[in-house]
Amino acid sequence: MNKDQAYEYIKNTIEIDDNLIGFFIAQKPFSLLWFFIIGPLAVLTMKTYYVAVSKQGAYFYRLNLMGKPANVDFMSFDEIESIKIGKGMLQRPMLYRFKNGKKLKLKAQLKGAKNVAVLTPHAQAHLERNIQVI
Repeated sequence: MNKDQAYEYIKNTIEIDDNLIGFFIAQKPFSLLWFFIIGPLAVLTMKTYYVAVSKQGAYFYRLNLMGKPANVDFMSFDEIESIKIGKGMLQRPMLYRFKNGKKLKLKAQLKGAKNVAVLTPHAQAHLERNIQVI
């Protein structure tokens, strides 16, 4: 799914009273343990997400292996305990900690082809304003 298709899909699935700030593609890296167990097939355990930042929270659209949305989770800013944003040239590491005790480690895309949704400074600033940054 390219950036335009993702934008249309996200616009149609967010709540009516919510405004989209921005969205980006991110990958959840595979565990090094899986690499030692199944070798190069560990790449298949990587998950890809579209993260849509809105006025009320963040939507996490998990994509299947074919690049189509499999499911969506919405977390309001009240449900996200903290976020840790690292530095990077092509990808920016992000660690979301939720109040239910779960964590989500993603690498947000910073640069790419014109049909790839990248993390914009505006979307990152909105996340930093509404979530405690570590």
